[in-house]
Amino acid sequence: MRRCARRFVGEARGAAAIEFALIFPVLFALNIAAAEALMVYQAQRNVAHIAAAMADITAQSRTVTDQELTDILGASTVMIHPFPTASLQQRVSSLSANSGGAVSTDWTAKRDYTQSGGPSVPTGYLLANESVIVTDVIYDYRPTFGLFLPDTIRFSRKAYSRPRLSARVEKVS
Repeated sequence: MRRCARRFVGEARGAAAIEFALIFPVLFALNIAAAEALMVYQAQRNVAHIAAAMADITAQSRTVTDQELTDILGASTVMIHPFPTASLQQRVSSLSANSGGAVSTDWTAKRDYTQSGGPSVPTGYLLANESVIVTDVIYDYRPTFGLFLPDTIRFSRKAYSRPRLSARVEKVS
């Protein structure tokens, strides 16, 4: 028995295979976690980019029509690629303050937006007779692997953009 044990103590063949078998699950898990973290970051950046682009494009006009708003919402849907668009919610609105400083909604256009409540701006953001385009974008990200993250991560972004060519972007029919 001792002679057999001594023979295995000095034996080094197969040690690399055993080490690899022990370390492989850790390396695999780290690789999957890094890939998933990158996808989460990319989804979050896409949502922020969509909100900013929608506000910026809308604020570049003096007037917008229903068809133009539909085009803006549709074009921004393409920006979520490579992620699925099924859980993307979008809303673009124009808010203005009257001469007394009271803020009201001039118009709103939405696509698959289900959240309750109207668009808003932070207190003191609009002074009397000012206007702003407000966009709200919500995206429910579902992880590809789901090993390390919750089932769904909700990203919600707002963007504000002042009209560039007029005091207010008017909606025309």
